[in-house]
Amino acid sequence: MINPSSFPHSYEDRDTRRLRLRADAFQYSSAMEQLAEMKRNRPEQYDQMGAVAHLSFGYYEAAKSAAAQLGRNMSAPSSQEN
Repeated sequence: MINPSSFPHSYEDRDTRRLRLRADAFQYSSAMEQLAEMKRNRPEQYDQMGAVAHLSFGYYEAAKSAAAQLGRNMSAPSSQEN
């Protein structure tokens, strides 16, 4: 039988770790920011997009939200590499 108290991490630690991992995954994407603008300004067009775009955008939003909660920089990079 597994004793929950034998684990070194509490549930709060797991949630904090998940938040940090999501924030670590965040990378600014101009394409995703365009999707965010479309979702705000043209929801009917956004709703017609495929499931993959919706899933990708959902992951992007979750990572961006986690980065914001941890106070990380979420702005566009100052120089784009070509």
